[in-house]
This record gives sequence, C-alpha cells and structure tokens, in this order.
Amino acid sequence: MSYKQIKVLILILPTVVIGLWEHIRHTLLLPYLSMDTGNYLSPVIIFIVTITILRKLFLIYEHMQEQLEKERAEKAVLQERERIARELHDGMAQSLFLYSVQINRIKKQYPSIDWTELEKSLRQMHDYVRHAISNLKNVPSPENQNWQTQVKTWIDQYQLNTGIPIQLQIQYPTEQLNLKEKVELFACVQEALTNIRKHAKAKHISILFTPWKKGWKLIIEDDGIGWKEDPFQNPNCFGLKIMRERACEIGAHLSLERMNDKTKLIIKKEDQCGNIPDSNRG
Repeated sequence: MSYKQIKVLILILPTVVIGLWEHIRHTLLLPYLSMDTGNYLSPVIIFIVTITILRKLFLIYEHMQEQLEKERAEKAVLQERERIARELHDGMAQSLFLYSVQINRIKKQYPSIDWTELEKSLRQMHDYVRHAISNLKNVPSPENQNWQTQVKTWIDQYQLNTGIPIQLQIQYPTEQLNLKEKVELFACVQEALTNIRKHAKAKHISILFTPWKKGWKLIIEDDGIGWKEDPFQNPNCFGLKIMRERACEIGAHLSLERMNDKTKLIIKKEDQCGNIPDSNRG
C-alpha cells in the first residue's frame, strides 16, 4: 500500500462507514431499530472502525514516515562522505603529490642529506589518504543493499590483486543489518585486509560473519606476522584505531587475538534488533 493510498483511506474511511451505516439503517433496519438507538450506535461504530482499521493505518503511516526520514538521513550521510572524499582528493592528496615533487627537486640540490625517513613518512601519509578516499567512496549503495554480494566482489578483486586466497563464510542474514552497519562493516573489512596486505605477509585469510548471542560476530583471521606489543598503543596504527571507532559507532566491540601463529580481528555486537537465532559459537 502506497503512502498516498494510506492518506486517502484515513481521510475517507470514516465518511464511507457512516454513509454505509446510515443507508443500511434507513433501508433495512428502520422497522427494527429506532432513530434514537441508531443515533447512539453511530459514534460507537466510528469508534470501533477507528480502533480496528484506522489505528492500523496510522501505524503503517508512521512507520513509512520513519523509514522515509531514515532514508533521507542515510542519503545525507552518503552525500557527505562523497563530499569529504572529493575534498581529500582535491586538497590533501594533490598537496602531498606536490610535496613529493618538491622533495625530489631539493634532493638534487642537496644530495648529501639523507631523505629516506621523510620520503617514507610522505609515502605513508599518501597511502593513508588514498585509502581513506577509497573507504569513503566504496560504500554499499542504498539503491542496492546486497551487502554480501558487494563484499564478495571486493574480496574477489583483492585476491586478484594480491594473490592471497580468502575463505569467506557469511552465515548471518545480512538483510537484517541497517545501512550504517553495512557501511561500517564493509569499511572495516577493507581496512583489515589492507593492513594484512601491507604488514602481515599472510599466505591465507579467512572471514567469518556469523550469528552470536542475539547479534553477530565478524572474524577476520590470517596466518601472517603478528605484533610484538599492543598495537592499540602504537601511535602509527591509525587504521586499527579507526576500525575500533567504526565498531563503536554501530554499538559493536573490536578486539585482537593472537593464537597458534594466527591473528584474529573480531568485531562483535551482542544485541541486534530483530529476531536473530542464538548461535552455539563462543
């Protein structure tokens, strides 16, 4: 039922009901029902119709209004992400490129100076900016919210580019994720796999998205190099801190585990809206 049809029904239904009642009472019930009794019954009938039918229509109407406001808000968020991505590309990314050109010129003038650390920092900053732009642009589209397909497509491209095989298992009904959860989880998958490619030297990756308690759990596991100290205390681990912030924004918790020469990045949300079956997984 469309938005317009509900509004029309809410407006005309009481009038139609009263019209039908008056017609029936004057043509069929007049010999059995006095005028006074009929007049008393009219508001009772309107009350019953209001409780049984109009109340449901109002609930549907309110739900559609909420969905419309939600879609507008989500669209505004996506538009803002696109605007920030453009500004990063037009501003910071191009500035970093110009700085690298200038450094190359200065290197020729002062060849005796070691520029290695500065060049390394500049390349790292450039990578972070490019990755941020990619994360801002590559989000699930509100017109096509098949999150599972979009994740699989991105992973297929990742495997093609890196040669690292990935085992993907999605057991959770992803249609129960809202758009923000899809956006943030998709960005976390991208960030995690990018970090593995850059730092872990892994030969195999597995991704599991499964029901957990009344919510869900995302586990990204690799067999690469682990960490020597708490990565959350490392000021250079920007990506990991951003992933933790993304998890917090959707009411989830991010943690890292290192066991049996494998690293697990775990994002889990204990309580998800909707009827989610409990899982036997810990």
